[in-house]
Amino acid sequence: MIQFVRSRRGNVLFPFLLALCLSTHVHAQTNISGKPGLIYIPTARQTDDAAFQFGYHFNPIHYGFRFNRKNSEGIYFANLTLLPRLEINVNLLRINNEVKRGQKGIGDRQLDIKYLLLKETSKLPSVAIIVSAPFGIDNSLSTNALVASKTLRLGNRFYADVTAGFGSPIHLQRDESEKSNYNILGNLEIIKKKDLAYRYLSGPFGGFNLRFDNKAGFMAEWDSQHFNTGLYATLFKRWTVQAGVLNFDQVTFGTSYALNMLPLPKRLRNYQEAARAKPAKPAPVSEKEKLLNNFENLTIGSDSGKIAYEQRLYRNPYVGMVEMERALPDSNRREFVPLFQGVPIGAYSIGKRIGYRQLAKNEMHLPRFLLNKYKFDFWLQPVFAANFGYREKTLQSNTSLLLQTQFYLWKGMALNAGVLFPITNDMDNRPKIIRPAPLFLNQFLAFGKHFVSASAGYFYNDQYGVNVQYRHHDLSGPWSFGLEGGLTGLYYYTKTGIYYENVDNLLLIADAAYRLSKPDVTLKLSGGRYLAGDEGARFDLIRQFTNAEVGLYIMKTNNGTTAGFNFAVPIPPGKIAQGKKARFRTTDEFRWEYSYTRGFRIGERYRTGYQLDQKLRQYHTDYFNRQRP
Repeated sequence: MIQFVRSRRGNVLFPFLLALCLSTHVHAQTNISGKPGLIYIPTARQTDDAAFQFGYHFNPIHYGFRFNRKNSEGIYFANLTLLPRLEINVNLLRINNEVKRGQKGIGDRQLDIKYLLLKETSKLPSVAIIVSAPFGIDNSLSTNALVASKTLRLGNRFYADVTAGFGSPIHLQRDESEKSNYNILGNLEIIKKKDLAYRYLSGPFGGFNLRFDNKAGFMAEWDSQHFNTGLYATLFKRWTVQAGVLNFDQVTFGTSYALNMLPLPKRLRNYQEAARAKPAKPAPVSEKEKLLNNFENLTIGSDSGKIAYEQRLYRNPYVGMVEMERALPDSNRREFVPLFQGVPIGAYSIGKRIGYRQLAKNEMHLPRFLLNKYKFDFWLQPVFAANFGYREKTLQSNTSLLLQTQFYLWKGMALNAGVLFPITNDMDNRPKIIRPAPLFLNQFLAFGKHFVSASAGYFYNDQYGVNVQYRHHDLSGPWSFGLEGGLTGLYYYTKTGIYYENVDNLLLIADAAYRLSKPDVTLKLSGGRYLAGDEGARFDLIRQFTNAEVGLYIMKTNNGTTAGFNFAVPIPPGKIAQGKKARFRTTDEFRWEYSYTRGFRIGERYRTGYQLDQKLRQYHTDYFNRQRP
């Protein structure tokens, strides 16, 4: 008899809000853990570069991975093609209908990596290897498998995708408690899947998908334990709904949404096409005025052919460059000079490709700094910090909303200020009171390949003091090097005033980074002294997409070893209201980092308004040229 089991469902996680605006078609059929696949089994199907999928799957009670025949489960996931051939999958398994409080904690967090060994050809299948990160404590969906897939054309618009593979009967995980989880490489042990309640992908598996284009299909599979069948349909090119029957017994169902993080919005693609037309199609007067209102401190050099401008609306500087090209196609301009806090970054020439050159000393003073050419700029900035994993309190968070502004005092010098509105705080016992946002001065300097950011005041992460960052960076070359130093102390607001501690936290970090032009990947090695006297090193792999950035990292210090991911996205809608003298918007960038361990102060640091290397890589010519048509 087929049984349908209802579950108590939680909130689906949507980590990248801006991606909902992108429109490229992406095939989105996923298996139970969120990887491209059938019902339970994964496939070796090659995904498009920068393909991103997120969604939810329900797993019924008789086939529970964690508490088999005791609880059904909800599985939340995100899957990203971080590099061509390389996919990263993050999933969270939560049990439903918890009887004993604290039994499940936040859920089983798992990171999987899929690498495409062979691409499919007319004769050969695609072949991929999938590996689960071994540092999990409870990896119920552990996937260590070799899989091959082949697409066969059956007729007009009908296809059969055939998959076969083998899953390892053992996997690695850590014999560890979440309360002493300071070393992700410690206490590793081999787990035999035959000893588990459900032996997921243990042994040979295979299946097929009979589909009509990428719109709908019938699936059948052997998942190494049971025979499953299912149906799916893709709606509006990106939203997939699916359901299946496990072992002719119980129903599973799920949904996912797929998109691509590379294309520019259609509006900007149209601007690029108009600029490339012969002759170029000028913008109507009303559109030109509207576009120019997005910029500040605009200077058009009649003799030099340079257009200097500052824009604070967009995280991606290329968007501002495209808008400026649209607004001023007939200005006899030869070069664009974007400004940051009134300081020129460099000169960019736009043609089939974008070129870059450093400004000469006598050119650095050409863009005039006029305070009356800047708007009163106000923006909303969310701040979110969290600890995951404690069973007694599955999610400890500190969430606030900041209303911020910035006052330019002179060229390169900005005063950052605002008001903080607390929303949640169960990470410490500090009062939830409306209080000043981080208040600090920042001086930005640029001298050819040399850049400096110096800050003093009250920073994020409850630190006050001074911080200086230096970076040597050729914005058209692969290498960059940086130094950062700071001396700070702890502070926080109480109901009666401000609590201070001595300024004795020394931060001293050096790094070297190498950029791969295809596909906009930065490899960064850094190390030194962090807060709490912690010393160690960190390695980052950072991928830049059109409007977002995603990174993976691993870190080892005196306090422990950890790994995680981070991302940076703009917060929609961007511009809310704008006049000639004032503007109200959402922040151009929300940046967040997840660490698998928490509470051990591993590589802990604070944040000023921006990190110099993060800011500068947005102006690299490789990043701009990847967005050119």
